[in-house]
Amino acid sequence: SDVCSSDLNNNNVYSISMFGINNAQEIYHEVFFQLAMKYQKKSKKIITKIIDVGAALSGKVDFIKETIESLVNEKELFLNVSKFFNDYHFIVIDDLERMNDCIRLEEVFGIIDELKRCNYVKIILIANTQEISQEECFHKHNEKVIDRVYHITERPEKVDWTKLKIHHDFITAFLNRHHVKNLRTLQKAQNLYDDIRIKLSDNYKDEFYDEIRLACYAIVVETVDNLYYTKPDDNQTDNVSKILQENNNILETRIINHYLLGTRISNNMVEMIQGYYQNEIELSADKIDAVYQIFIHAGEKANYYKSDTELKQILPDLAEKVRQETNIAKIIQYADEYFIWSEHLQLDISLLKNEYKEKLKNMIYEKAKYGDLKYLTYGIEMFHIQSQTNKDIIKEIIKTIKNDIIVEYITYLSENTYSKQAYQYSIILKEFMNDPFFRNIISVNINALYNENSLPIHNVTEQQYYTAYNIMHILYRENKEKFITYCTEIKSICDNMSAHRIDVILKDFSEEKKL
Repeated sequence: SDVCSSDLNNNNVYSISMFGINNAQEIYHEVFFQLAMKYQKKSKKIITKIIDVGAALSGKVDFIKETIESLVNEKELFLNVSKFFNDYHFIVIDDLERMNDCIRLEEVFGIIDELKRCNYVKIILIANTQEISQEECFHKHNEKVIDRVYHITERPEKVDWTKLKIHHDFITAFLNRHHVKNLRTLQKAQNLYDDIRIKLSDNYKDEFYDEIRLACYAIVVETVDNLYYTKPDDNQTDNVSKILQENNNILETRIINHYLLGTRISNNMVEMIQGYYQNEIELSADKIDAVYQIFIHAGEKANYYKSDTELKQILPDLAEKVRQETNIAKIIQYADEYFIWSEHLQLDISLLKNEYKEKLKNMIYEKAKYGDLKYLTYGIEMFHIQSQTNKDIIKEIIKTIKNDIIVEYITYLSENTYSKQAYQYSIILKEFMNDPFFRNIISVNINALYNENSLPIHNVTEQQYYTAYNIMHILYRENKEKFITYCTEIKSICDNMSAHRIDVILKDFSEEKKL
């Protein structure tokens, strides 16, 4: 029978997601648990007839759930509880298409049929029927179980955006242009923006936050729903048209052309958000701040739309930022912007290029020298650089620093193995042996480590022992035969305990090889 809208009281709605349920019978458990929490006194009377649960329904949720899970016939319990109903209760079973493959849809339909026969109980089943894997079973049984089907083809006109934590004015304008039908997609987009917003400073202009949010929505909506993807026409014979269609179907192109035209946010920032959404990169406050500075500098008109004269006016300021900035990420972003527009204008960039190269090299070297190796490990991939000139500079710098830093570490260890810094260097060099590029550089310079400081002999401390252990591991991996011969020579001239320590370490290496 029909149910008046006034009967649909939110207090009487119980929601269950099939996603995460491993057994169809768990539906009874989830339904009964939610009802039992509401009707504690009535439920307690019924339960105590079956098993003495004491204070099972005392309000301690974990204990209640544990007790209910121990009951064997929750179907019977639910049927008994439902006898107390004197108004409609709505059980919403969602995500049918995401149901575990090990669950039989026929069994789920059987449970739904039993539930809807209960006193004052209505079942609302929500599913994307196009994605149900047990399609044949669905079409065979759904008419027997489902009394009425509603096909939702458009977004509801009245949505409480506040409850979804979505800005009303923003989403209204967005949906007027982009006809998204799936509320779940919009929620995912908002979640992405909320996640990124935490990483943003509170001191930016409102326009920057607005464009970051727009970019988040553009990336999620176009990735999930493919609103502007055009299916290839198999009958199309014009190669030029085919190529244009393929280019227009590239995700990045669709995001820029259909959502972000006319915005001031840089493609660099859009790529960063997209990489973060795809779990490929991490966003940092420094990276975002560097992009914001360019956003501010761009003025009301994006650099792409400026004339030669307008671009020439912003270049001196960018150059000065490169010279004065002390943050590596910001320097790279400023330089990237400077190189891009200077090269378009065919200007001489050699002076700033040399200054930038020297400054960046010194800064990254100082970081690496004291163990901060992220710039050497991730290289240009962590900066989302657009300018090929900038890419070439950073690649060259990193290659040079990798060589210089290994020489620095080896030189230091050849003279001192007793300090905390020596121990840290030995750990890093040991890890570097797993990288072919680093290992080649180590091999070229490794002879400096063939000295008595590299072994646990003479005045040995615990820290020096582990430093020597790491150095010996490097020497052993680089050239096993040569190193064992060297150890034999050293053992012939050192005391018995020193020789014993060398043998213990070599035995460790030998057993490690077997493993």
